[in-house]
Amino acid sequence: MKKIVFICLFFASGVFLNSCKDEALDPLQVSKIQKGKLLALRGTQLQNIYVKGIPGAEFFPKIETGTSSFVFEAEYLAENNQSLESVDVFVLKKATRTATPDRVLVKNVPFSDFKNDGKYRNPYVTVTLSLSDVLSKLGLPTTFPMSAPTITTLLDVYKFGIGIESDLNLKDGSKALAANVVAAGLFASDQFYPAQKLSWAVTDYCSYVASSWAGAYDANEIYSNGVYGPYTLSFSQDGTDPNRFNTINFWDSGYTAYIVFSPSTNPGTQTVNFPAQTVGGGGSILAGSKGTYNQCTGEVSISLTYQEGTAQYPFRYSLVKK
Repeated sequence: MKKIVFICLFFASGVFLNSCKDEALDPLQVSKIQKGKLLALRGTQLQNIYVKGIPGAEFFPKIETGTSSFVFEAEYLAENNQSLESVDVFVLKKATRTATPDRVLVKNVPFSDFKNDGKYRNPYVTVTLSLSDVLSKLGLPTTFPMSAPTITTLLDVYKFGIGIESDLNLKDGSKALAANVVAAGLFASDQFYPAQKLSWAVTDYCSYVASSWAGAYDANEIYSNGVYGPYTLSFSQDGTDPNRFNTINFWDSGYTAYIVFSPSTNPGTQTVNFPAQTVGGGGSILAGSKGTYNQCTGEVSISLTYQEGTAQYPFRYSLVKK
């Protein structure tokens, strides 16, 4: 009989902030925010980061054509919302992945570029940084398609993203520095999520190669209350349809089934599914399965429902090529 290894999830309780003059006890710099020196993130990037849990923005060096831009919308929160003179936007240039970065100015945004048309309560601005401008500030070529050395540098040195920081220049001569906005991800409300520390994700993408998916995988079945696995599941390429693979040891029961890959032209089309079918042993995979694959890493994640008799087992397959 299959055994499910249950995983207990622990949820952190809320963190409460106390009023205190010791800045060491105020890691979010709430006292400074209350004085009105924050550029708060808005628009698509906020939705991506705060709601969808995906990168605010990303690009793919291996298929980049030079048209990508880093675009973010930001609202100026202040007691006096006319106190801003301009915003200096920097990219963080690094020699190696772990090196201390240099801040390189890429754009100055004057307050005259801010709008106050009722979309938000306070003045806001849309900032656009072209990929060519950013690469130039990083000391990298701006030719496309990108050369192999440029791709390697981006995927290695900037594996965790290209840092984008913004300092606020105030009309009284003072500054609200990005360096003062620490632990940005800890903001409890999206209304105060800072736009002064952002990251442009650098994501690997490899063109689809059907034959590469044949072979053995470490398989885990992820259920709502636990995980079963890992065990070995194998793919063999179908002799008629190169995008169809027959699986051996489905459900860790020696059953055969088949899976179909969609040839991808970009990261958004790396999809895969188990069509509705009867598998060895008399069980069935129900219609509606859907999943994604990563050609670069040889990983598949696919949700499906398996039925034996009247019992249904919805789970997600996590498959990693050995």
